[in-house]
Amino acid sequence: MVMSVKNKIIMTVSLVILLSLGFHQFMGYFYVLPLLETLEIDDGEKNLKRAVLAVNRDLDHLNMFCYDWAEWDDSYRFVTDCNEEFIESNLLENTFLHNRLALLFFVDKGGHVVWGRCYSGELEEFITIEEFPEDNWPPDHPLLQHRSNTSYLKGYLKSSEGPMMLVSRPIVPSNGVGEIHGTLVMGRLICDKCVEMMRERTQVDMELWSMDCDTLSEKACHAKAGLSDLHPSCFVRDADWIYGYSYFTDIYNQPAILIQTKAWRTVYKKCREGVMVDMVASIFTALVVVTLISYLLHRLVGSPLARFSDAISKIHSSGKMTQINVHFAHDEIGHLQQEFNQMIRRLHDDAEKRSLVEDALRLSKASLSAVLEAAPDGIMTLDDGGLIKSINPAASMMFDYKADYLLGRNILILTDPQQRTLLKEEIAKLRQDPASSVFSLGVEVSGLRRDGSHLLVHCKVGLVEGGAGDARFICIVRDVSGLKEIHERLMRTKHLASIGEMGASIAHEIRNPLAGISGAVQVLTDRCAENNPDYAVLKEISRLSGRIEGTVQQMLEYAKDWQPEPKLCEIVALINEKVVEYRHQAGVGEMVIRVEGRADIRALLDPVLIGQVMVNLMDNAVASCAGSRGELVWRVEKNLRDVCITLQDNGCGISKDVLEHILKPFFTTKVNGHGLGLAICQKIVERHNGTISIESEVGVGTRVIIILPKSKFLKA
Repeated sequence: MVMSVKNKIIMTVSLVILLSLGFHQFMGYFYVLPLLETLEIDDGEKNLKRAVLAVNRDLDHLNMFCYDWAEWDDSYRFVTDCNEEFIESNLLENTFLHNRLALLFFVDKGGHVVWGRCYSGELEEFITIEEFPEDNWPPDHPLLQHRSNTSYLKGYLKSSEGPMMLVSRPIVPSNGVGEIHGTLVMGRLICDKCVEMMRERTQVDMELWSMDCDTLSEKACHAKAGLSDLHPSCFVRDADWIYGYSYFTDIYNQPAILIQTKAWRTVYKKCREGVMVDMVASIFTALVVVTLISYLLHRLVGSPLARFSDAISKIHSSGKMTQINVHFAHDEIGHLQQEFNQMIRRLHDDAEKRSLVEDALRLSKASLSAVLEAAPDGIMTLDDGGLIKSINPAASMMFDYKADYLLGRNILILTDPQQRTLLKEEIAKLRQDPASSVFSLGVEVSGLRRDGSHLLVHCKVGLVEGGAGDARFICIVRDVSGLKEIHERLMRTKHLASIGEMGASIAHEIRNPLAGISGAVQVLTDRCAENNPDYAVLKEISRLSGRIEGTVQQMLEYAKDWQPEPKLCEIVALINEKVVEYRHQAGVGEMVIRVEGRADIRALLDPVLIGQVMVNLMDNAVASCAGSRGELVWRVEKNLRDVCITLQDNGCGISKDVLEHILKPFFTTKVNGHGLGLAICQKIVERHNGTISIESEVGVGTRVIIILPKSKFLKA
């Protein structure tokens, strides 16, 4: 078969292009990509070194912090005398929180723990770590071996609470000269928060685990097996990531912590993609070159109209509206080609404009959706019949319903049944004339949660006109229960303050004349014989004067501006102290008084004022148990923020009508009572930024509940 010159030239050019492409791809895969892998390993080593330095830098910072405490004269004296002033001033819960400490121990030369605590920053409470006993340490413990004033030990440890940093320094005077009195040990858990701070500081994706962690990945386990003193680091790669591994030894010089860095193989992947794109582009270029050469060699292939028709057919089969350039002569076909290309450009412009409009519409919908999702108030849309068509998360959370459950249901299920008739009438007005309904200006309505509890909400409804006469209403609700409670509490406080000022004024006006009356009655009583009929009358006048004097004294106590002086107190110890004092003063006989709760629960409070409240509450409880074998139980509990103190008795109890007024000033059920004891207790507790409440059942007993802040005190 005879081959034409055109076909020979096309074959030769194609062969040259194929050889060029093969050599180009060979260089890319066997030289460029391996070189990039080497660069990735170098970058991974830098990241691993930076991560290791970050961990060691945290250990160095802890070492310097321990140095500041160890060479401090107050610490030097504290190891000797264990004074409470040093503990109250420095060894507080905030010391552990602010410095991210997990343990702090003062150990004397004999291995006895002078003071030591372990703390959990996540739980915000003191804990026990079995590796650090709170009584005595072995004398040969590695952390206690200091032969000079400047020696120190630092390192890592696998503890029961996780991997941690440890620093140990001798406790010496601030000038560095003198006898070593003991050892100061500080530790810091390597928690997720610490690792996250290191990530932000180094901008390296890193993880730390204990060497014996059960959750290590297969790559980490494989890398751990290959680490040793001769090979302190290793690297593992997969399709997307390059992992670097190293380890830290503990204070016993054993592998303790495994560190992993991770870097995205961006350069390698991009270059590999670039090689592929370059190959495709080269092939495409080769095809274009071959086609162009074919076209130049074969100037008389088909007619211009056939080429134009073939181009149109290709566009029809591909479905892509692209311009064509197959005929360059200035004739009718060239003019037709220009008009066709102009039409294609207009179609492309229209498509781009339509795409921009669609993008803007999607962005607008997304923005509106984001606003509704983030709105703090509840937002619902209703149809003309009051059925819920849409609801945002705030409204679902407010009424404790799932959004899917409420969709299609009437909004009246979220209101108090007693108000539904009135609300139906207002909704009917809203349909006829939106401006005539109370909802247009906003109204307070009693809402109903899923569990049946009530809440006070402010509701406002507006009309949203839709297309084709479709009218919808938008309902905005806000939970005002908290605001209502704050307002009522403020009004009650103002009212009680007015009563206190008035009581103080009246007390001052009564006291002087009363003193004169009492003095005169006493003189007359001294002059009168006991067998005189007037003697009993004078005694009764003296008794009643004393009662008035007691009432005046209570009024002055209530009017006093209580300003607590808070101290960090152990609640159970304070209650036990007041129980002993009360038993000694009141003579409660066989009355049983028990105190339950952990001894280490503490709070910031004024022990004198809170002690006065405790004595007053015990006095009322004992009075309610009169005539029966009484039992009083104090309980102390805590959560992350508050301390709850309760007093339970088994007395006669309080009826509901009396319980509603029990905390009001001058309200009393006692024959000789003043009605100010519980009011003063409430005032003292509120000055501590706390609350007091009373629960009772007739014939069963009464419980008084006091809630106080645990670690934060705000004066009123």
